Amino acid sequence: MRRAAAVAALLVLAAGIWWWAHAAGPDLAVPASPSAAAPPGAVAPAIDPVSAPVVPPPAPPADRTPIERTRVPVATTPQGLRGLVLDEGDRPLPGVPVHLLESPGNDPLGLPMLLQHRLPASALATTATEYDGTFAIGLPRVQDRIYELYLLSPDHATVRLGDLRLLADEWHDLGAITMGPGATLQGRVTVDGLATPVPNAVIAVRAGTAFDDVALRGIEDGHRGLVTTADATGHYELRHAPGRGVVQVSATAPGFARLVRRDVELTTEQPITLDFALSPGWTLRGTVADAEGQPIHEARVEVWPSQIADAAFLAASDLTGAWEVQGLAAGPHRVRASARGFQTAEVAEVAAGQADVRLVLPRRGRVEVRATTPDGGVLRDYQLSIHRYFDDRGGQIGFVADLPERHVRLDGFTDHTEFDGLPAGTFVCEVTAPGYAKTLSAPFTIEAEPAPGTLRIEVPVSRGATLRGRVFAADGAPLADAVVRTQVDGADPESPIWKLLASAVPVRITSVEATTDADGNFVLPLLALGDYQLAVEHPEACRSIVSAIRLDRAAERTLPPIRLLRGAVVSGRATVGGRRAGQIKVVLLEADAGRQGPTTRLETVTDAEGGFRLPRRVPPGTYELRAAVVGTAAPDSQILRQLLQLQRSSTTVVVPAGQAVVERDIDIPDPH
Repeated sequence: MRRAAAVAALLVLAAGIWWWAHAAGPDLAVPASPSAAAPPGAVAPAIDPVSAPVVPPPAPPADRTPIERTRVPVATTPQGLRGLVLDEGDRPLPGVPVHLLESPGNDPLGLPMLLQHRLPASALATTATEYDGTFAIGLPRVQDRIYELYLLSPDHATVRLGDLRLLADEWHDLGAITMGPGATLQGRVTVDGLATPVPNAVIAVRAGTAFDDVALRGIEDGHRGLVTTADATGHYELRHAPGRGVVQVSATAPGFARLVRRDVELTTEQPITLDFALSPGWTLRGTVADAEGQPIHEARVEVWPSQIADAAFLAASDLTGAWEVQGLAAGPHRVRASARGFQTAEVAEVAAGQADVRLVLPRRGRVEVRATTPDGGVLRDYQLSIHRYFDDRGGQIGFVADLPERHVRLDGFTDHTEFDGLPAGTFVCEVTAPGYAKTLSAPFTIEAEPAPGTLRIEVPVSRGATLRGRVFAADGAPLADAVVRTQVDGADPESPIWKLLASAVPVRITSVEATTDADGNFVLPLLALGDYQLAVEHPEACRSIVSAIRLDRAAERTLPPIRLLRGAVVSGRATVGGRRAGQIKVVLLEADAGRQGPTTRLETVTDAEGGFRLPRRVPPGTYELRAAVVGTAAPDSQILRQLLQLQRSSTTVVVPAGQAVVERDIDIPDPH
């Protein structure tokens, strides 16, 4: 458990650094490939099954001019990305699948949960290159998110472009993207101590980072190309592993122990020879049952060697609760079983070859939730969530990974809903319904072995508090169409660290927004009790923060007048060594960023001509403008280079009082 906690902590730390930098530097692409797996029937290696590769249409003749496009790819959305995919000989590659995904960096603290539960991300859009190698891929709506582009081909190493953003009503050209053949792995699989071949042994390459793994699970055929099978003489060859990097390569076969070669350094200069001598494998068998002895069907069983850090072997229990894992090496193992609706059970120091490993999973807790209105009536239509409750952290609440929010609709004969599958711990129920404020129940505890029966939870909802106010422009005139948003008091939404931490916990307040009328008035009703701040924004004014608003009773409250400064629009052109480029990240930072309270930190990306305009007006003051190249391959490997670019490109921007527009160009020094 300590090892798992350490791994999760390292993942969170790495994710935070990667997310803050938003990755990607200007070097050549470092192809990042997904993990691969053996087909069903082979020794269970805890990786997904792989089908036969799909061969793309043949490339056009070499005498075709590759860079000059004969036409522009058809665009079916208002904004997106275009590109041209070439091989190393500058020949266009038709039929290459192109996938656009939301970056795991948008929610890096969710990565450990994704990895543990093997929850795939989904491709937001998918296309394929045309006969001339061009592609166009986009989304119908723009959000403040970062994206990644994956190009997959069974004949080339996977290419990943990271830290991409979409600009409204603009198509950004990524230019020529080269897909190389990747590294070649070859060798022979034999029986240890003998020259006897092991035919049909499965050789799999496990490459890329945790970010790649999470993203590629959601791509159809994403794992193809990183697995091969030995022939009748035990020989194998895999031609399109990543072009460089350090990977793990495993060999598995029925009746033999899985063998993993770690820290294999890839290169395209010459084939890499890896021979595998497989030892006889051991089988571990057992059963999974509940506390009453009843078998549990489809329980997930994971087996790890106790002495070395290795990927888990996976199995699932059958209708009788029985399970079996093959391909283990001799020695002690750790076995863990989990199933929906049950607590997790784990057994340590289990010898390979044991045939009677019994795992008992106590049932998780069950609660009956009854929500009532202020007049005592039964609430019959509402959203119900269950959160962890931490009394030692001042009543902070947290998500429960496998207990999703539920929409409750009761008939006329029932006054409650049942919620089961609660693990051990302390929780609160959250009820949200139209016409009422978000309401939390009193905390309740589920024991490790819940007592028979069902715990009953009462949630009396209220109409909460109401905030009223009025917004004025800098000249004192009422400001219509200003947007007023509620936030947690003390929030700093411009801070990457705050965003990172805020995405990991649910909020107790009511997150809502309102727009001011012609007289600048706004009303925010049905607010849950708690500590708030308001963010007030208007296209023709600077954002203003109104903090320290405590709502401790269900009543109406009117705020003092809110006045917005006009500020200035900051725009300009970003270059790299004097050359204009698109997808350059431009960041404006407040010079006195160490002061208390929310700080100014605005971020945007350049258009195809290198032009940028910050998304919000900037109040008078002194700022730093920085830039870094993004949207290139291997984003995870370019963090330090991007940080260096942000530092070296820093330039001072002064926004004088009364000035409406400030133009400022910025250049990233050419590394060459």
